[in-house]
Amino acid sequence: MKNFIAIICICLICTDFSFAQEAGKLRAGVEIGYLYSRSQDVGSLLGAAELKYNFHRNMNVGLKVEGSDLTGCGCHGTKIVLCSATYDYYFHSTGKKSSPFIGAGLGYYFGETYALDEQTNYYNNPTCFIRAGYEIRKFRVSLAYNLLRIPKDKNPYNANNDYVALNIGFYLGGGKWK
Repeated sequence: MKNFIAIICICLICTDFSFAQEAGKLRAGVEIGYLYSRSQDVGSLLGAAELKYNFHRNMNVGLKVEGSDLTGCGCHGTKIVLCSATYDYYFHSTGKKSSPFIGAGLGYYFGETYALDEQTNYYNNPTCFIRAGYEIRKFRVSLAYNLLRIPKDKNPYNANNDYVALNIGFYLGGGKWK
């Protein structure tokens, strides 16, 4: 099944159907990535899904949901789910099938911290991120910096859980680059 999904994704990326965006179109994307939290000195995999609306040929807004599990030394960790409104601006040249972009997001995260010998703490807070990347047809690579502040009383290990994430993904829909 995994091979079948990979073949479908490669075919979509390589066909003319898969060029990136037109104004007035919707796009849906899936990304996987790796994040690193310097404050906890831990890395983790993450997954994200995003729905976007192209309101101009080089700008779009969207809703993004992202989740990860930052496990520290094995005795404590943090699980997070981020829900954000996003904006991306593409530096697209006419006639090209690829484009660099910058973007930002503002939203809320929901999380829990846990430890082996203590109770689990649940919390939520506002969050924001900035990102930059490159899109080739529907294939997308981006680097994001997320601000993630956890109240000190909810996470005694570290209140600053900012992280850098490298994401790779693809999008469906959105029309063709103009």
